[in-house]
Amino acid sequence: MVCAREIFGAEFEEMFLLEQYQKNPTKHGIRDFGLEVTIVRMSKLPSIALIHGWATEPTIWDPVCAELEAAGHRVTVYEMPGYGSRRAEKSNVTVEELAQDAIEKLKGCDVWVGWSLGAMIALKAAAEKPTVCRGIFAVCPTAKFCCDTEKEVALQQLLDSVQSDPVKATKRFRRSMASPENRKPMAVRLREMHPPRLRRPSQREGDAGGTPTRETLFAGLEILKINDLTPDLACIKIPVRILSGALDPIIPCSSGKELHRQIANSTYTTLPCGHVPFLECPQQFMEQLFEFTKTIPGSSADSEPV
Repeated sequence: MVCAREIFGAEFEEMFLLEQYQKNPTKHGIRDFGLEVTIVRMSKLPSIALIHGWATEPTIWDPVCAELEAAGHRVTVYEMPGYGSRRAEKSNVTVEELAQDAIEKLKGCDVWVGWSLGAMIALKAAAEKPTVCRGIFAVCPTAKFCCDTEKEVALQQLLDSVQSDPVKATKRFRRSMASPENRKPMAVRLREMHPPRLRRPSQREGDAGGTPTRETLFAGLEILKINDLTPDLACIKIPVRILSGALDPIIPCSSGKELHRQIANSTYTTLPCGHVPFLECPQQFMEQLFEFTKTIPGSSADSEPV
């Protein structure tokens, strides 16, 4: 393989790279003059990992993923054990095990975007390994879900509901995530993202249409029930942007504010929505996310032939 520097000299190579970058920031290489020419990827955009929440499939990130990729970011969508293509994997895991799993699966991702339980995983990973990424965008996060008696009762009711009928429990939970004014349109969007595939009730649990197994659902609720990440927060040194929904019926703004108080290198903002800002306020959410990514440098440039 012959590189542009070897053929035309350093000055031409710099001009050539800049011209190609301006035409297409995400382009990795070209072929010209009958030779294979390697172009160093000049884009400084950080690569991004998306971590979903409890009882929702990774496909819930599809709209966000599309916008990030259109802007030139490399995106990795993390799947918890028991979800998506990992549906058959053992899902009875702890938050520590999930954090370690994410660390292994998301190597090289500069910014981790974690939502709800996904935010808890991201924060735990950053506490365990301070250099795991360069920044965390925590969406509707909390260090401790069961922060009062009301939450403890609500969680127990959800556990009972999952035990009785996981499909109905999951649907009911998804409907409840949005703010009251957004619930009807949100229900439509979530049905599109989690379409039922198998119709017989006996087959619906753990089907390919987005209802995790009872074991998977229990494991996630157990993490929310017993974990308190407050002692870990002082170990987080990387930048953290905390975004809460002002009308969130699942995790109140007070949880986000407390995280902001406990994490030294953090910023905090709210949007006028419930528990799913990226679907309820998509434009405002993406503005916040892009603003944060601009403060995070990408990994060192790499090069590869076409």
